[in-house]
Parts: sequence; C-alpha cells; structure tokens
Amino acid sequence: MKSRIILAWRNIWRNRKRTYITLASIIFAVIIATFMRGLQLGSYDKMLYDAIRSSTGHLALMEKAFWDDKTMDNSMEFTSELEQALDQDPDIELWVPEILGGALASVGNNTRGVVVQGVDPQKKDAQIKFKEKLIEGRYFQPDDQSVMIGKDLASFLKVEVGDTLVLLGQGYMGMTAAGIFPVAGIFDHPMAQFNRRFVFMPLAAAQYLFFMEDRLSSVNLVLNNAADVEKKETLYQSKIDTTIMEVRHWESMNRDMLQSIESDNFFGKIMIGILYMVIGFGLFGTILMMTMERKREFSIMMAIGMQDYKLVSQVILESVLIAAMGAVIGLMVSFPVVYFYSLNPILITGESAQLYRDLNMEPVLAISTKPGYMIAQFIIVFIISIVASIFPLYNILTFNIVDIIRGRQ
Repeated sequence: MKSRIILAWRNIWRNRKRTYITLASIIFAVIIATFMRGLQLGSYDKMLYDAIRSSTGHLALMEKAFWDDKTMDNSMEFTSELEQALDQDPDIELWVPEILGGALASVGNNTRGVVVQGVDPQKKDAQIKFKEKLIEGRYFQPDDQSVMIGKDLASFLKVEVGDTLVLLGQGYMGMTAAGIFPVAGIFDHPMAQFNRRFVFMPLAAAQYLFFMEDRLSSVNLVLNNAADVEKKETLYQSKIDTTIMEVRHWESMNRDMLQSIESDNFFGKIMIGILYMVIGFGLFGTILMMTMERKREFSIMMAIGMQDYKLVSQVILESVLIAAMGAVIGLMVSFPVVYFYSLNPILITGESAQLYRDLNMEPVLAISTKPGYMIAQFIIVFIISIVASIFPLYNILTFNIVDIIRGRQ
C-alpha cells in the first residue's frame, strides 16, 4: 500500500500547475464553506441561547391556558411546596418567577401600551445581566415601588429618572389595576422589543398592582444542562396538578423561531451545495485530464497483465489524495479564523444593527466551533472526489487497448 501511495503522489505532481489550481479551488471552497456554516450554526445557537436564557427558559411552569391566552385570569397559584422543590433542585441553574400583564403607560399627554413584567430583581439580573444594561439611574430593589423602562419608551414618553409613570390596566378577576410609580432606571437592551414596550417592576409591586398575591403568570427554569430537559419535564409534571397546570418545553415556546431556523438552514445548505458542485466539476475535469493524458500508459499496463480493479483503485487513490490535501489545508487555514471570531464575535453596527434589533435579535454575529460541521466538510470533499472519479474510471474500463497502443485513438 505504501508503494501505491508513493506512486499516486508522484502521478498527481506530473502537471504541477493543474494540481495547484485544483488544490487552490478545494482549499478556497473548504474555507468559505466552513466559515459560512460556522456563522450559520453560531447564529442559530445565539438566537436559541438568547431566547432560552432571556425569555422562556428550558422549561416553564404555567396554567394550562396561559400560553395561548396570556391574561391575569390564567395565572397560576405559586405554593411554598413548589418553591421549595425548585430551590432544592441541583440541576436548576436559575428559576425566574414572573408576572406578565398589559397596561397603558402615561406621562402627561403621552401614552403607550406596554407590557408590564413583575420580576425578582436578583434573579432577573442573574438571567439577563440587567444591571449592565442600565444607562441612567439605579437598579431597583425587591421592596421598591418603582419601575425600569427602556430608552426608546423613555424617549417616547419624554420621561427621565425620578419622573413618575402612571400605569392603568386590568388585574386578576377583572379588577382595575392602576398605580403611579417613579422611574428608578432606564436601560438599553439589545432587543428593540424590550426598549420600546417593556416596563419592569419588582415582583411584590406587580402582585399588588394586579391583585395577584401568591400568584404568578409563569416560572421559567434555566437548567445547568440542556440534556436534562426531558427528565426535568417529567419530574415537575409529577409535582403539579396537570389538570390545571402544565410544564411547557422550550421548543414549543419557540416554535416560530425554530421554523425560521430550519428554513434558513435549508437554504444555507443549498448555497454550500452549489459551491461544492462547482468544485466537484473542477475536480472532475482534473481527473478526466489525468486519465486521458495517460490512456496509452494505462493500456500498456493492462496489456502486460495489470488487473482492471488495481488500475481503477490507483486512479481513485490519486483523486482522494488531491481532495484530502485540499480539505486538510482548508481546515487548517479556516480553524484559527473560526476560533478567533468565536472568542471575538463580530459586532454589527449602523442600519444593519437596527435591523437585528427590530427582529428582536442581538446585533452580534457569533460563530460556532463545533467539530461536527468541520468534519462534515472533509467528508463532503472525500465523497465528491469519489463521485468525480466515476466517469473517468468508466473510460478506463472501456479502453480499446489495441487501438490506443497502435495510436489509433
């Protein structure tokens, strides 16, 4: 086998220019495909991480009708037994109680419909690093009767830190929810929805405002290990009355996002497929030229007794050797770039950043370093090299040895 590899190595360097061009095309394709695929997968991971970490959690405990009809009447009773079970669960990194309600926010003559979210200040900060997003004022405390709002909402309402905000909405069982709250802080969240529509207040203040003592809209669970989702889903289903409450999986809460990811992933694969198809034709041309240039050589070898399958395997070995060289070099060049940008995500600025914010995405291009998609590039190139050899090999098997040796072909 060693001698055959040496022979294949010598054969592919008979025409150095052609080999260099073929190698360059494969290396270029592998670099571009690796970087494109890394950006795709990294963006998907970032979107899902943000959705799970900042919003839904891996699991959410809620009243059965709440997800489809997010009203105060579909809130859940939060018992001390359930709270104790969550506190004692070592697989939960963080559990976040929430009250979610709609209201009109008004300052003077300026009014806007907002989403009021009652949160535990410490847990919310641990969940989304809220304190780091403050641009004015201070972070509220659990016993405060104050609110925090986004910079876009503050600009629209023409409100500053220390001003009062009037909230008017509907509470539990149709009760009128109304209150006046000072603005403790103004934040700048990467997602436009938070800046424009959300008003955050301490959980106790929200429960009082909406007449929700001992009740919550939902409890979001962020797990230490995403692989434990199914196990924990089963566990907490056994701890609640499933005729009233449910444990909702993160996939069901992010179905629209998953569908958009699946669609984008499909078209991304098509683009990479087109790229490799072009490279495949280039490799096919190289192998075909190598075969046709050496048809007299092959004919003589077959005439003196060389078996067909050995000749065919030799040509396949040459094809695979070129492809493997290109793929390995391409991965060696692309990995440092991918690794660098995985540690230093690309920040998007200007109008493009605003587009990301409008889609409720952080304006950052993350890139994945998962080895699976990199190994896949090598496998794809390997398969292309085999497929590109089929027609030239068919030519070898159909050679008219006598005519070729006599120079008639």
